Amino acid sequence: MTPRLFLIDSFGFIFRAYHARARSGAPPMRTSSGVSTEAVYIFHNMVRKLKTQHKPEYVAAIFESTGPTFRDEVFAAYKANRTETPPDLLDQIPWIRKTLEAMSIPILEYDRFEADDVIGTLAARARAQGVDVVIVSSDKDMLQLVDDNATAHGAVGGYISMLNPMKDDAFYDAAATERFMGVKPSQVADLLALMGDTVDNIPGAPGIGEKGARDLLVRFGSVENALDHAAEVERKTYRESLQNNREQILVSKRLATIHTDVPVPLDLEALAARPPDEAALRQLYRTLEFTSLLRDLGPAKPSGPRDYEALESPEAMAEWLAAIPAGCPVAVAAGEMLGRTVIACCAEAGSARFASLDRLPARASVCHDLKALIRRFGACPQLQHDVMLYGFLLTAEPGACDLRALSERYLEETLDSGAAAEADAVLRLFSKLRPEIESAQLDQVFRDIDLPLVPVLSQMEETGILIDHEQLSVLSRRMEEEIARISAEIYELTGKTFNINSPQQLGKILFEDLQLPAPVKYGKGKTISTAAGVLEELADEFPIARKVLDFRQLAKLKGTYSDALPALIDPFTGRLHTTFHQTGAATGRLASSDPNLQNIPIRTALGREIRAAFIPRPGWKLIVADYSQIELRLLAHFSRDAVLVDAFRRGEDIHTRTAAEVFGVPPIAITPDHRRRAKAVNFGIVYGQSPFGLAQSLGIERKEAEIYIRAYFERYAGVRKYLDATIAEVRRSGFARSLFGRRRPIPDMNSRNFTARGFAERTAVNTPLQGTAADLIKLAMIRVHERLAGMEAKLLLQVHDELLLEAPSEEAHEVRAIVKKEMENVHKLEVPLLVETGVGGNWRDAK
Repeated sequence: MTPRLFLIDSFGFIFRAYHARARSGAPPMRTSSGVSTEAVYIFHNMVRKLKTQHKPEYVAAIFESTGPTFRDEVFAAYKANRTETPPDLLDQIPWIRKTLEAMSIPILEYDRFEADDVIGTLAARARAQGVDVVIVSSDKDMLQLVDDNATAHGAVGGYISMLNPMKDDAFYDAAATERFMGVKPSQVADLLALMGDTVDNIPGAPGIGEKGARDLLVRFGSVENALDHAAEVERKTYRESLQNNREQILVSKRLATIHTDVPVPLDLEALAARPPDEAALRQLYRTLEFTSLLRDLGPAKPSGPRDYEALESPEAMAEWLAAIPAGCPVAVAAGEMLGRTVIACCAEAGSARFASLDRLPARASVCHDLKALIRRFGACPQLQHDVMLYGFLLTAEPGACDLRALSERYLEETLDSGAAAEADAVLRLFSKLRPEIESAQLDQVFRDIDLPLVPVLSQMEETGILIDHEQLSVLSRRMEEEIARISAEIYELTGKTFNINSPQQLGKILFEDLQLPAPVKYGKGKTISTAAGVLEELADEFPIARKVLDFRQLAKLKGTYSDALPALIDPFTGRLHTTFHQTGAATGRLASSDPNLQNIPIRTALGREIRAAFIPRPGWKLIVADYSQIELRLLAHFSRDAVLVDAFRRGEDIHTRTAAEVFGVPPIAITPDHRRRAKAVNFGIVYGQSPFGLAQSLGIERKEAEIYIRAYFERYAGVRKYLDATIAEVRRSGFARSLFGRRRPIPDMNSRNFTARGFAERTAVNTPLQGTAADLIKLAMIRVHERLAGMEAKLLLQVHDELLLEAPSEEAHEVRAIVKKEMENVHKLEVPLLVETGVGGNWRDAK
């Protein structure tokens, strides 16, 4: 095989990859500290794939030089059309250079020479030395460098071809170039000279487009020959363009022609492919938080020796633990070995002991996932530190706090299997995370809320809840009939049957057959979106869009709840048991899974019917307690706005008060529509909604929405002041905090990307409200749990601002009073907390 030199057109690829990702609608990639990384990630993966698949003997990345080049001297307006590099892409260029250095890829750039000319010269010189050259680029201009006499990449001799990673690694030899461009490689510069290039602002020949340019080159072979024989061209516009713009066309060819003789050296030995610098790559991946890439590197070398030893008996473990100095933290982990429970303890990094035990040792104080250990071994009051909760308090990243992820992030190692390795990792994580918890002032929220909530959630999971099979069966049959009815109506409107659940088939029916206004296409296959948001915009004008939305809602309710829930009942307890997650939402809210019982719709009739299937045990009642407008009350507390505080202290309906304030209507004259709009404004403010968003939610013009928001802030000036101060503080610190100190990193507050910064500002506004609401109900759960000690009543579910309990009928009203009191008095605020409670025979009817 002839050795190959791969020359990477770095900037060309970076720009196209960045903009392709932006057009796809994918969210920007950021580190927790706000560093933009999507271009680095894409470029890294392209280079890694290149090295892995093609295994080049030589490789180099070519960068653009700074300052003007000879083309700027030839034509002052050269590349004048190019927009400025987006700031968030510009910030990534140094990281891309670091990536190449870590991958041992040489970087080449030469002042006053464009990357194209450097690539052209290096390619020509390598070919002269008998080396095959592969230009890695997505720029069609580069195709002029492909050898006319090269029939296939890899042929004997030094030939030049091009690889386009943006087109599924398409290789271009002479034949492929001619098929793609319509001319030979040697004519590509002539083609650009005639048709012009808007990207580089090459003027070309006025009035001659791509097809005309091809036709002229097929006939005359070159620009110069076409100019010399312009009088022979039959088409008047082409003939006159050639005759009247000779100098401009020749200048265009000079601009389009890539030079292959600029004074840059070729040192093949310096470009020889070398293995990456693994240590540098690890550091880069850690800094840019490329966790999956870090994992791909495999386990790092252990940071020290490992001393893991099995002990023969519980007594041996007790003796080993007794030798550990008092006050020394002891980490614990549990696992299985040969069908038996194994418990490992670690008091010194790198050293752990494990044995077959029935319970956790009393000396153990540190763990990962305390709730899982409580469910397995019962109460564990000795465990006072949970590194899973520590990790979440520090990062607020849902799903990133399992032991493996924490080990990769903080210990820079892949977690080994076995209880001993896990206990060792837990101890080392504790050593790293505990000081950070204290430094970030998160110890109090851990001690007062997160840690004491664990046994409460464990008890709730263990208790579970009863569901009425018959109610769900009846409901499922009703939904099936309704789905069949709506399906028939959809088929009647479309004139054909099809799979309504298929986005592809539905999109074709709606936007091609029925010609509904089509949304913007997205993605590689240019799929037409049939997402809920798209259909909602069409629903008022086109009945079929509303019917599809109704069909989807019914299908989801049926599949997720009425059909699925009975199958999830525990055969031993006869009850449904969900799992609560303290690390499931960035705001600190609890999450529920397997099944998710926090997502049952309440605003629809069918959703309420599903709630009717949740029942107490025979002879008992369900108690429901729900915070009323808690986030608006917290807005009043944080902002100290006089009007808002006064309204809540007086017990007024806040939406009616807002309608009166914003619309200038006396309370007695407020209509339901006034109140509806005021409610949308109130909650729009809480969620940082823009005038555009409010206009969409109310179905009004944007200018009208702007008037509403402006009027709101004129009447609630304290709210405006609070929101501005909150945004300024989060921009300064990088964190939003709840009333109790829980924090959420918001790195995009200072992003130069307008969209990312706008989303960050909305998040900064809402997080203290939603996070504090989450903390308040957690505190209330802890206190209710304590108050119910000695009673038969049990907490069953938490659905964000709502608690669901079960109690014997004779205890129900006493429990109702206890819950209401604890929830309303959980913390002193500037305005009263109001809790609406109910008692009933099922979740729906509890009033």
